[in-house]
Amino acid sequence: MAEAIAQRFSDAVGLHLIANFRPDVQPGTPLLLGIQGPPGEGKTYQAERILEDAGIHTVLLSGGELESPNAGAPAARMRAAYLEAGGYADAGTPAVVLLNDADAAIGSWGELTQYTVNTQNLITELMHLADYPARVEGRRVRRTPVILTGNDFTRLYAPLRRSGRMRIFSWRMQPAERASAVHSLFPWLSETQAGDLVRRFPDEPISFWAAVRRRMDDAALTTALYRHGLGDLARSLVSRSRVRIDDRPHPIEDILVVAKSMAADTAHDFLSS
Repeated sequence: MAEAIAQRFSDAVGLHLIANFRPDVQPGTPLLLGIQGPPGEGKTYQAERILEDAGIHTVLLSGGELESPNAGAPAARMRAAYLEAGGYADAGTPAVVLLNDADAAIGSWGELTQYTVNTQNLITELMHLADYPARVEGRRVRRTPVILTGNDFTRLYAPLRRSGRMRIFSWRMQPAERASAVHSLFPWLSETQAGDLVRRFPDEPISFWAAVRRRMDDAALTTALYRHGLGDLARSLVSRSRVRIDDRPHPIEDILVVAKSMAADTAHDFLSS
């Protein structure tokens, strides 16, 4: 399946990396790039694909990993990730730390927030890295860019996201960018047809269209399951034997039927909640 990476997004990531990789880093260059925007718009996915395509090693962390009952553990995990990425750079492979769902881990969510010593330590650790990117645990280390993704970085501690520590890139797909992403999910459609799908469902994120594609692919897998039976099909797939799965391109009319059904299900879930 072809992948559509928006040029605007690629430029923002590329600029941040090169600004931090250059040996003569300019004063005031932020170590942290914060990519914020609505859920389901491919922020972490696009960042990972850009880094992978460029041959840049990614040390990936999620907000959920930075929770621990042990005092100091999340900050230590962040330092370890930073040092790991720097080790790759020392060996000649550019590397970056990518932290997704950052605002869920260290953001303020009103009454839902339960600030802990670990949360405060993690925020402090990120600020320390941003201020002293070449010195960790009292020793000289390689400066390594850090990318954070999340939905709303106004939830983050204001001093962490100030200019000079973090560059904020707000990501919301434009219609043409969304149409390009939809076309990559259904490459047999014309660009005009992909644009028509987006116009019919203007409020749906790209994750919605990925789910539509998965549901349609599931139908083909279900047919194969009925044809071969679970045991035979599982054994064939595990042994990498060829199995006939009818994954022919779906016409736009069939895509619309599934999309309308899924949009209706989503609306029903929202009204029921």
